[in-house]
Amino acid sequence: MLYKALPGTSLACLFVLIANTPWLRAVDNALLARARSGDVSAMRRVAQAYESGKDGAANPVEAARWYERAANVGDPAAQTKIAVLYLQGVGVTKDPVEAVRYLLRAASGGYGPAQYDLGISYVRGDGVHRDLGEAVRWFREAAGNGTADAEAVLGAMYANGEGVPRDYRMALEWNHKGAKHGSLIAQCNLGGLYELGTGVEKDPREAERWYRKAADRGDARCQYRLGRLLVSQPDGNKAEAIAYLQRAADGNDSQAMFALGLLHEIGKGVKQDYAQAAQWYRKASAAGSHEALVNLGFLYESGHGVPEDKAEAARLYIEAAEKGIAPAYRNAAEAYDKGWIMPRDYAKARYWYQQGAMTGDIIAQERLGDLLYLGLGGSRDREEAVRWLTSAAKQGNTSAAINLGKVLSDESASTADRVAAVTWFEVARLRGQDPGPTLTNLKQQLSRAETDEALQNATELLAMH
Repeated sequence: MLYKALPGTSLACLFVLIANTPWLRAVDNALLARARSGDVSAMRRVAQAYESGKDGAANPVEAARWYERAANVGDPAAQTKIAVLYLQGVGVTKDPVEAVRYLLRAASGGYGPAQYDLGISYVRGDGVHRDLGEAVRWFREAAGNGTADAEAVLGAMYANGEGVPRDYRMALEWNHKGAKHGSLIAQCNLGGLYELGTGVEKDPREAERWYRKAADRGDARCQYRLGRLLVSQPDGNKAEAIAYLQRAADGNDSQAMFALGLLHEIGKGVKQDYAQAAQWYRKASAAGSHEALVNLGFLYESGHGVPEDKAEAARLYIEAAEKGIAPAYRNAAEAYDKGWIMPRDYAKARYWYQQGAMTGDIIAQERLGDLLYLGLGGSRDREEAVRWLTSAAKQGNTSAAINLGKVLSDESASTADRVAAVTWFEVARLRGQDPGPTLTNLKQQLSRAETDEALQNATELLAMH
């Protein structure tokens, strides 16, 4: 299977730790002297200078040491910053519990950014037990203290029904508050609400307006969304769409990189160029897009834009499958089944076909049924083979209907099995795939009444499916 659609919009908000104020580029002796004498503002400025890099070399350990000194004399901004460093393990040993301790000190004093970050900790379960209700409480506190991103997050939580009852009116209200106060997250969320028609009438133009506000302020996520929206609209400016996607990709947005790969692969908005598509898929994969592995694998399988290399395609498909990308399950199974990775491994093929079958992939269901019936990659199981082939056949897989007919008419078949076999052969025939003499010979083994029953069953199945 291959991804042929751009990743869509999700109403899940982007949780971002509060950023620092601009950093100094050097630590002068006078500033150090003031910091050593106990001047909290100087301590924080020294920490910022070490974090940004003194004389071209950043020193995260010294930065953390000075942030912690300032934090321990009660500076809420430093308490928030050292908490972030403990969460990330930068300059200090990673310690989410210690991070929460500092956030609580700053948040309890009414410092909005700390209250916001503490809310994020409760959402993620970093240093505390995950508790969406407690997260909402801290986001409300932060919003009340002027943190616009907290308003945006509250809007997203109302939209998703997380920690609060789902309420699209409140979602819209909180996101409008955040957007008014300058939150990029809120502006992007409003774009999503209008694009999807969530709690409001679907309005692509209004979605575009909000996406554009955040995109033009440098938000890579909204640059991607705006580019995707423009390229999907019949009257959308494709050149502008590509430009926004390029800007998002320059901001390391993996979805934008994937989108550029797909657009170059199919030739939409740009000249079709498989080699460029492969380059974008590689970049997207390196930036964290597991979906890109699937499409890059397809290029190697087909030899489009890259030398044909089934082994490399197999490696990419298997990597994507192991990362939980459902469309890759069947691809990985086929790699093992067809011997792209030697030696051929039916057990692994059977495992991945089963993963694909459970997601509703009717081709995976058919091949899993075949392997179960033949006893390849594990024990023979005729009953399970019939179950999976029936599932695939009912969903329109005509070759599965023929294989099901063959299984149900084997040497162990009962009369009821043979009637069912004729039913599925007739389904295949009526769908345009003639089973040939197999059906004719099987009908000769049944009575006229049994044949009529099978034909009636086939007609009813086609009416239902």
